[in-house]
Amino acid sequence: MRLLVVGAAGQVGDSLVRQALGQGHEVTGTYRMRRSAVPGLDAIALDKTDGAAVARLVEMVRPNVIIDTSAMHNVDYCESHSEEAFRVNRDGTAHLAKAAHALGAQFTFISTDFVFDGSGRPPYTELDPVHPQSEYARSKVEGEAAALAPAPDRNLVVRPSVIYSWWGPRRQSASSSGKGVNFGTWLAEEVRQGREVRIIDDLITSPTHAGDLAGAILALLGRSAHGVYHTAGATPIDRYRFSVALVKRVGLDPALVHAVHAAEFAQKAPRPTNSSLDSSRLTATTGYRMLELPAALDRFARERSDDLAS
Repeated sequence: MRLLVVGAAGQVGDSLVRQALGQGHEVTGTYRMRRSAVPGLDAIALDKTDGAAVARLVEMVRPNVIIDTSAMHNVDYCESHSEEAFRVNRDGTAHLAKAAHALGAQFTFISTDFVFDGSGRPPYTELDPVHPQSEYARSKVEGEAAALAPAPDRNLVVRPSVIYSWWGPRRQSASSSGKGVNFGTWLAEEVRQGREVRIIDDLITSPTHAGDLAGAILALLGRSAHGVYHTAGATPIDRYRFSVALVKRVGLDPALVHAVHAAEFAQKAPRPTNSSLDSSRLTATTGYRMLELPAALDRFARERSDDLAS
């Protein structure tokens, strides 16, 4: 495959580029604020909200597949900057999907578990109706629609949950919404520096390692899958217990991690109480199984150890 990875410098884009190159695919990446750290990658600056620029780049690269990993995902920022959130998560996605369709290429969009509201009987399947509660979630629901509209029998939407990986200080930079590092890396660094952290214990998700998500996407593309697929970690868990498990796995002190209820945080945007996802359709289609939490944390710990030793 000839892939165009939009947002190649982010944690999911980086994992996709590395795995795709390792599988022998031809890859071009785009970036907005920082270039990809993958050696030898052809990286091109792109603002996906600029429709004309998107069309020019896609025509120049002529990929078989476009994967959009670029998003505005600071949930509270999106709540008070909804116009900007929709411009990126819906309109920018639409530009890419239309350019892919004009070329006859497949388009893949990365959505979120927050499209659900926490009611019903999670873990959610792809058949459950979405009910977004925040501006971020609404922008992602409309992004899903924009992604699928030009070619519903070819395009793909994947839904992960709480994406994390080790993202060392040399690769960190702030995004336009002020969100500069993922939850797992932030947590490990806070505890390593001896700082106490307060983590919500009454919101359940399916934490998803970025490399595992990349593997799932490539497996789906290898089967020419289309439509909506859940691609989330296999262990539903609340953030506090996830945090304690991660801190223990990297040899840090879990006593610095303290449980609090969501109501104690002054968060602008509402969060679903349980947005865990069932990814069994992915396995039925491709044979790929999302990692259980212990295996995913092993992967995180290896990434961290390798990075700190280099």
